[in-house]
Amino acid sequence: MTYLNTREEVISVRIYVYILAVFLLLPTFSMPYADHAARSKWENRTLAKMPEINKLFGKPTEFFSEFDEFLNDHIGGSFEAIKFRRKTAFRVFNSTGDLYIVGDNTGAMFLTAPFRQKTRSNPFQWWENICVKLQKEGYQKNYLNRVLESKKVVSSRGAKVIYTSIPSTPVLIPDQFPASTPSRYREACQRVTPENNHIRAMQTMNPDIEFFYPLQVFKEKAKDPYFYPNNAYHWKGESAWVFIEEFAKKYDLELPDTWPGGPCEYKMVEWDIGQLIGVGDETRGCDRNREQLGVEIDPHYMYPLNKTSEIKYPNHPGVKVVKMTNPNSENDKVAIIFSNSFGPEVREQYAALFHTTYHLRLGVINTPNMKLLLRETDILDVDIAIFAIADFHYPNFLIAFESDEDVL
Repeated sequence: MTYLNTREEVISVRIYVYILAVFLLLPTFSMPYADHAARSKWENRTLAKMPEINKLFGKPTEFFSEFDEFLNDHIGGSFEAIKFRRKTAFRVFNSTGDLYIVGDNTGAMFLTAPFRQKTRSNPFQWWENICVKLQKEGYQKNYLNRVLESKKVVSSRGAKVIYTSIPSTPVLIPDQFPASTPSRYREACQRVTPENNHIRAMQTMNPDIEFFYPLQVFKEKAKDPYFYPNNAYHWKGESAWVFIEEFAKKYDLELPDTWPGGPCEYKMVEWDIGQLIGVGDETRGCDRNREQLGVEIDPHYMYPLNKTSEIKYPNHPGVKVVKMTNPNSENDKVAIIFSNSFGPEVREQYAALFHTTYHLRLGVINTPNMKLLLRETDILDVDIAIFAIADFHYPNFLIAFESDEDVL
């Protein structure tokens, strides 16, 4: 528990409160006109209450977490207000006072759970997922069942299917967790190793499923903060290039002559975690020149329905996907990538290995449209199908590939 004991700390808190109060003055006027009871009924939950003010000086971390939830529920423009609060807190305390964002600007920073979730009952949800739940046999079997269902659908036309999992910071640098990290998560994440993890366990359960998870290589390189910037939420920079180099090596795919081999360019960059939470937006990092790959990207390609399906759906133009073409390709292979939000950071590098590559980001393409693509187009007529997901995400999006009559 953190207490404020010095006169300087108390004064800093008061200044911070005054600044925040002024900033919130205008949106606060909207509170009397908002129907909070209707929102509570519509969302089937009790809206957050204003935390007790005495917690501000005795339990600031608890106060700030409760206050953010109150802003989310009651005040217009709350998201920007919360980002402003965090920025101000960092200037005063070098800490956000929020267990959903732990760390500081002088070291690693971690986003520990969805920052817009409606309940704050589990601030370390993502760490719980990867270091605790996913390391249990029952969860691994459930995960594997979903993988098997999706493989049955995607491989139905002969494609080779590979499930790639992207290593994330909780298992790469658990020794950099801040002191506020509960010991159970610190110890659990340290137990996840290249020899002991959920991907390796599932591969052992079913050797016929192709999993790619270069945890060993990433752990060796992760001590270099430029490799996988420790202030990034999505993976960035050099790590994406190394991931594809290791992928190509394992599956005997040739890197193109246009592949930039490095060294990567070191510079100050703005990472997405700052856009998400308001702090940690600038750090040192490095990247290579993607334009050198020569991959042509059409982010709004409308994939057409089959001729027979055009009769069934005369007013449906198709489904929008990302199409990438590599004019420098030495092969005529076609690939498809299914991913969550981590996919866009590596899709160009993937596309450099093939002549044509389609990227389908689950969440952007909803489940009905995904099933329409799988059922009413020839998009699965590819040489290789790749699933690219972060290792801390339980693959709930695989529901779109369940082998029911709507898909096969």
